[in-house]
Amino acid sequence: MKKTILTFPLIILIFALGITSCNNTKEKKMVDLSKAEWTFHEKGSDKTLLAKVPGCVQMDLLANGEIPDPYYRTNEDSLQWIGEKDWVYRTEFSVEPEILERENLELVFKGLDTYADVYLNNAPMLKADNFFREWRVNAKPLLKEGKNTLEIRFTSPVGIDKEKKEKSKIPLEYENVYTRKPAYHFGWDWGPIYITQGIWQPVLLEGWNNARLRNLWIYQDNLTDEKADLTLLFEVEADKDMEVEISAVCENTGQRKQNTFRLQKGTNKAGLFFTIDNPKRWWTNGLGESYLYTFKAELKIGGKTVDTITERTGLRTIKLVQKPDSLGKSFYFEVNGVPVFMKGANYIPQDMFLNRPTVETYKRTIKNAVDANMNMLRVWGGGFYEKDIFYDLCDENGLLVWQDFMYACAMYPGDEHFLNNVKEEAIQQVKRLRNHPSVALWCGNNENYIGWRDWGWTRQYSKEDSARVWHDYEKLFENILPEVIRKYDPERFYWPSSPLLGWGYPVNSEGDVHYWGIWHGKEPFEAFKKPENIGRFMSEYGFQSLPEMSSVKKFTLPEDWDIHSKVMLTHQKHRIGYPVIDKYMKWYYRFPKDFQGYLYVSQVLQSFGIDMGIEAHRRAMHHCMGTLYWQLNDCYPVASWSSVDYYDKWKALHYRVRDIYKNILVSPVIEKGKLNVYVVSDELEPRTATLGLVLYDFNGKLLKENKKQIEITPGSSKIYFSESINQFTGGHSKNDVILVAKVIGDNEQLAENHFFFVYPKDLKLKKGKISFTSKKVENGYELTFTGDTFAKEVFLSTDDGKGFFTNNFFDLIPGQPVKTVFQIDEDIPDIAETVKVYSLVDSY
Repeated sequence: MKKTILTFPLIILIFALGITSCNNTKEKKMVDLSKAEWTFHEKGSDKTLLAKVPGCVQMDLLANGEIPDPYYRTNEDSLQWIGEKDWVYRTEFSVEPEILERENLELVFKGLDTYADVYLNNAPMLKADNFFREWRVNAKPLLKEGKNTLEIRFTSPVGIDKEKKEKSKIPLEYENVYTRKPAYHFGWDWGPIYITQGIWQPVLLEGWNNARLRNLWIYQDNLTDEKADLTLLFEVEADKDMEVEISAVCENTGQRKQNTFRLQKGTNKAGLFFTIDNPKRWWTNGLGESYLYTFKAELKIGGKTVDTITERTGLRTIKLVQKPDSLGKSFYFEVNGVPVFMKGANYIPQDMFLNRPTVETYKRTIKNAVDANMNMLRVWGGGFYEKDIFYDLCDENGLLVWQDFMYACAMYPGDEHFLNNVKEEAIQQVKRLRNHPSVALWCGNNENYIGWRDWGWTRQYSKEDSARVWHDYEKLFENILPEVIRKYDPERFYWPSSPLLGWGYPVNSEGDVHYWGIWHGKEPFEAFKKPENIGRFMSEYGFQSLPEMSSVKKFTLPEDWDIHSKVMLTHQKHRIGYPVIDKYMKWYYRFPKDFQGYLYVSQVLQSFGIDMGIEAHRRAMHHCMGTLYWQLNDCYPVASWSSVDYYDKWKALHYRVRDIYKNILVSPVIEKGKLNVYVVSDELEPRTATLGLVLYDFNGKLLKENKKQIEITPGSSKIYFSESINQFTGGHSKNDVILVAKVIGDNEQLAENHFFFVYPKDLKLKKGKISFTSKKVENGYELTFTGDTFAKEVFLSTDDGKGFFTNNFFDLIPGQPVKTVFQIDEDIPDIAETVKVYSLVDSY
């Protein structure tokens, strides 16, 4: 990491006469007004209901029994009126004399959704217009001892957006771009339309005297194995000239630094310098410990502590490397000097209503990613800058974050007010997130550039208007946002737009790629393997599937259990979703006989296709150095590209990803008439291992076995076995054999993969008997499965969806038992009746 020279004129203490003494030294006080009793009502209505803060109007109406579950059946259609109305939130709170006597009193609104007029004791104090910003307002002149009234009047963005578009000199295509609010609230091809309003983050009353700490930036000046040089950079606000003492301690080492600083009225910068000997580095998941250092700082005036601040960080270097080569330029992340292949997924908000996900919800979601051996998530630009808990968990678990700014699939206004608004938004978010070692990159937007270049957006404008719209794009994404990064987070890379390249032409030269030839382009899955379709960094690609039956039951009635029912069409947001799934099903699978079969086959189809893409990307290391499929999670129960459904049920894809995202991958593939077996390693050290290839028929008979010792090079993809298909199969029928490839090292299995020589629809599967035994274990039941004939994609479930199967959608070869643990917190009196067993042959 190159060293950036930062200059801070107030770091060194300068003694001078005339410094104001501070006789009214008291610590900063914070009062959480979110905990007060709030009410809300529709504007113009006298019907007042209790509200929850943080929250939103839809969830408050639901809690009061005013509306049905927004996600159930087709309720979405009848609840659109909520987002079109205006709403008023109100609370009364008392201010104690101890707070009121503070010289400075601010109301802090961590997040307002979105157009809000705020009144304190009936006096206007704020007009907010950005979901993504924090708002601070001087409340000292308006607060009084005893009871105070705070009222927030929200105006629907629907009418405002229409008015802004009508008044615009160059009307933009989508009305919602005029409002700084999550784009997905206005509908996406995996989510409903729910235009929320409300107080979505806490409301605080902050009181302070003399000075306070506004921000702490832990800046890494230099990092080697021998030492880390850090500067703790403080932003200190003072209401007068004064002297203060700032101290900080590294809680990991016990090292403490302090100094005295002269402050001037206003915002000041100060710094303390730390050197950590033999520092522990922060590593990504799978490569080492994600070690974090914690620093706690105090601000003292006259020897008395008036404010504290605590921040964590991880010590690591990270670079985005783009080196010219014969095809164009590389695109890979180098962590601690090591090129790291990024394995992960795109992440969307976990709900339409952002007060619903709890800390436990976040923990489960991040655990899902970690358990699937991911090391990167992309926070997509149509959602929101995630809550602190998300980044904290990514820090703790070694998940890097590709962080989009919140712009997606559209062109945006370029007027002065809009640009000033979003500049402040960017500054706030960058300063909030820059201490997180998980944040790898800032990206300007999602698909705005590619949409303008490739998708015909320019056709709706005249030549002159088109030039103006593009000029506005450049002002925001080529000037304002990179300037914010250079000033407030200069060591992180800024990438203007994701992707650089789309699909429909060769994408293998440079930058990142959103490859949608599969799905949107209706190309066969084999297109994933074509060299011209494998980019330097695959930041989007995917395929839809449906939730399992236990999940579908939660938002439907039995009469809805038809793909073409109104309810199932409501929960399919892509305009041609089911026809596309049907097309691919008929290519690769026998068409399922019923609704349950369709749900199941959609999942194994998705897993089959995305597996083909991921393995191709990993085999193409070092040309390709990242694969992030679309998408990890859902915000709503829906047919989507997710690998984990809204109810936290792993789909077939997630189980598959867990295997093929391991550090060691064994990947058989047919290339030019040969069976080539690659071994891919993401590890940092070489390994000696055994590559085993065994061919079985569907009765479990061993037909051929090949074993060889191999030396696995770290950070590599190599062919370790190659033979013609006919020679390897030895004349055996190709539609009733399975190749089991394994890599064994140090008496442990490092990788396993199953390979078939024909499509699933052409396999000669037979109905057989699958049996299992159970044994009670600490966290549930250990189940051992056996079969009398080969069973493909054995799916385990329960009617109510409770519990978790550690192994699922597995192949079962006669004579080779498969174990799984059914994790559940309750005793199951009849486990044989509770666990449902289903395989591919049952679907047709």
